[in-house]
Amino acid sequence: MIFFIGMLILVLAAIAVVYKTLTGYTDFAWYSKFGILFFLIISWFSPVWLKLIRHGPEFLNGSFYTFAYQAAYFLMGFVLILSMLLIARDIIWQILYLLAKKSAFNPDNAHHINILNVITIVAALFISAYGVFEAHMSPIAKELTISDSRIKKPIKFVVASDFHINQSTSKAHISKMIKAINAQNPDYILLVGDIIDDKPEFALEKFKLLKDLKAKKIYVSLGNHEYYNRPYAWIIEFSKLGFEVLHNSGEMIDESGIYLAGVPDVGSVSANYERAFAGSDDQAYKILLSHSPTDFKDMDKSAIDLQLSGHTHGGQIFPFQYITKKANDGYLAGLYQEDGTKLYVMKGAGYWGPPIRLMAKPDILVLNLRSEK
Repeated sequence: MIFFIGMLILVLAAIAVVYKTLTGYTDFAWYSKFGILFFLIISWFSPVWLKLIRHGPEFLNGSFYTFAYQAAYFLMGFVLILSMLLIARDIIWQILYLLAKKSAFNPDNAHHINILNVITIVAALFISAYGVFEAHMSPIAKELTISDSRIKKPIKFVVASDFHINQSTSKAHISKMIKAINAQNPDYILLVGDIIDDKPEFALEKFKLLKDLKAKKIYVSLGNHEYYNRPYAWIIEFSKLGFEVLHNSGEMIDESGIYLAGVPDVGSVSANYERAFAGSDDQAYKILLSHSPTDFKDMDKSAIDLQLSGHTHGGQIFPFQYITKKANDGYLAGLYQEDGTKLYVMKGAGYWGPPIRLMAKPDILVLNLRSEK
C-alpha cells in the first residue's frame, strides 16, 4: 500500500510539473490547456482504463484491446520520458544561467520556454520511438563459460527470463525470442520467471507458441508475474508443453554432475532451499534458478555454486538503472561473485509495461559448463 501511495504522489507531481511547464507560459485557450491535462492524465493512468476495457463489453476485449494496450503503454512511456527531459532541461538551463549571468539564458523567458518545449516534445517522441525499437529487437546472446572439476561432461544451457507474454504480445515478438534461443542449439533451456504476464484465458494462445523451443528438456521457475496471474494454472500449462517446473525442487542433469534446482519468486511465496536441493550431494555442481536476485545477498553461499536470476530488466528505461539496482540489493545485470558463489542476472528477453527499453537491450545467457582439466 505504501508503494502505491508513493507512486501516486510521484505521478501526480509529474503531471503537475509537465502541465505547468507546457501551459504556464503560453496564451493557449482553456480548452487547449484542458486537452493537454487530459492527455497527461490518460497517459499516466493507462493501466486503470485498460482494466476497465478488459472487464467491459466483449467486443472491446479482442483486437481493440491489443491495440489499446500497446498505444496506452507507449503513451505512458512517452510522458515518462518527456517528464524526465523537461526536468533535466530546466536544471541544466538554470545552471547555465547562474554561471553565465546573461539575459539570453534567463529561464523565465516565456518565448524561449515555448520554443524549447516544442524541441523537448519532439526529442521525447524520437527517444520513445527508438525505445520501441530497442525493446523489440532480438535478444543479445551473452556468454558465460564455467569450468569445474565436479562437472563430468560439457553442457550448454540457454537461460532466458522476463518474456512477459500477455494478450497484447505480438506473435512476431514471441517468435523473435524463441528463434534467438533456438539459434544457440542448447542442450537444455532454463526459463527463469515472468515468462507469462496474464491470466490463462487471455494469453494461452500466445503461450502455446513456446512449444517451438528446442532442447532436450526445458526447465522453468516462476516469477512474481506468474503469481499475479493464477500460478498453479500456469504450472499445469507448462507441464502440458512438457516443461519441468522447478518449484522448491530439483534434479541431476544427464549424468553431468550438475544439479539444477528452482524456487518460486521469493517476493511472492516462501522459497524452500533445503527442499530444492534435497536430491543433491556434495559432489554435484549446484545451480539455482531464482527469479529475483534479492535472495542472493543473505543466503547460505556454501549451498550453491551459481544462481541464475532475472526480474530487474536491467532497469529497462534509463535512468531507472540506478533505482532498480538499489531496489535489488545492488544487483542489476551481469555477473556477480560473493564468497566464491556466482550470481548472473539477465536483463530479460521481453519488456514490462511501456514497450520501451533505453540503454537496457534485451538479452539471453548462453551458459557453457565443462569439466576443469
